Amino acid sequence: MLTTLPTTRPIEDVPMRVSSTPPRPVLAARALTKVYGSATTGPTVRALDGFDLDVAKGAFLGIMGPSGSGKTTLLNVLATIDTPTSGSLSIDGVDPSSIRNDELARFRRRTLGFVFQDFNLLDTLTIRENILLPLVLDKVPVSEMTTRLERVARLLGIEATLDRRPYQTSGGQQQRAAIARAMIHDPALVLADELTGNLDSKSALDVMTTLQRLNEEQGVTVVMVTHDAYAASFCRRIVFIKDGKPFNQLHRGANRQAFFQEILDNLSVMSGAGSV
Repeated sequence: MLTTLPTTRPIEDVPMRVSSTPPRPVLAARALTKVYGSATTGPTVRALDGFDLDVAKGAFLGIMGPSGSGKTTLLNVLATIDTPTSGSLSIDGVDPSSIRNDELARFRRRTLGFVFQDFNLLDTLTIRENILLPLVLDKVPVSEMTTRLERVARLLGIEATLDRRPYQTSGGQQQRAAIARAMIHDPALVLADELTGNLDSKSALDVMTTLQRLNEEQGVTVVMVTHDAYAASFCRRIVFIKDGKPFNQLHRGANRQAFFQEILDNLSVMSGAGSV
């Protein structure tokens, strides 16, 4: 059983190679704070409390914490769906707060990819049409769309499902289609929210193995919020959050089973420390 106290080590990725000039993080958050409510109208809730985070290119980061810890709020702020009360955020070198509201959706669509627990595929469209939707919205030429679709479908092993409707495919195939849609415009960062929550164990293994391979072989940068220690064990790094603050972090070694056990031990420590 792990009994170490929360670490004070900076929340940042271990560099993959030695360099005199470290690359700029794909995502850099400084002192992110999110307060819901107003002191003049009633009680306030501090969902994030001075949260710092760096995510390097090619990282595969998991964010874990108990219910009410702030992990969903953190993901929403990183996704530019919500705005922080204070602090700063940089995504691919851009401060989202500096972008006009009418341009923010385009920035989000081109810079970020999203994968959700419920897949969010449109049943009125085929898998092919669902995946191509971001490129259609950006008016990408048909020839380029075809090239990109062939590549991403091959990477995710879903070529045979492209002309089916989502309801004609399995949950695992739908989630891989959702990952393909998130990747087809080559985003700087893919954000995933409980992406195995609606999958059986076999489909979850299939999806997480695929995502791990995309990260390791294609350099896809992923930040994933999850409560599932098994899914989290595929990440390279886990940041644990509690009461809106970093609680601890783990880096995966060569043995994923040992990493899985470390994650379970840390979750147990967090529970023993008292959760909100």
